[in-house]
Amino acid sequence: MNAAPFAILAALFVASAAAAQPSESEAVDDAIACLAIEDAEDRLACLEGAAKTLQVTRIVREEQTAAAEEEEKANFGLGETRAPNQVAEAPEDFGDEAIPDVQRDKDGKRIKAINAKVVEIRVNSLGTATVSLDNGQVWRQLDSDDKKLHFGNSERLLTAKVKRSLFGNYMMTVNELHRTIRVRRIK
Repeated sequence: MNAAPFAILAALFVASAAAAQPSESEAVDDAIACLAIEDAEDRLACLEGAAKTLQVTRIVREEQTAAAEEEEKANFGLGETRAPNQVAEAPEDFGDEAIPDVQRDKDGKRIKAINAKVVEIRVNSLGTATVSLDNGQVWRQLDSDDKKLHFGNSERLLTAKVKRSLFGNYMMTVNELHRTIRVRRIK
């Protein structure tokens, strides 16, 4: 069963819920406005309504953040032919990659590495490895990398860590084999 349609529906639901709700700052402004109401019962009712609105907007924001993090993990290493910080997500972000503080903030939020279980390692006749991970990602060793993955017991549970290296490359360490190879994501 393909999970993509469900992910799209979930994203549309979260987006529609976010569009229907005021922002957190609007909800806070509403709560502050409630303080001007003189009648205690009316002020309490107003504050309770503002608090519920604020709670819902916070939940929606947290769900959006979690969905964005999951999407970033799922797409780690895939299709990054240019630096991800050079893509403006909103008009107000256009050109901000040139601002050092913005660059540093974006670099701090990027996923630096992932850990996963190795499902399969295939080595072709030239010794180039293709590694399938339990998260569905498939990584292929770069042709320019001459290191070989040697593993004896094929029943042994293997785990791998894939991390970004300098200049946009990726390095995969197969922990139990104590070997690191340069890779690119193919799926």
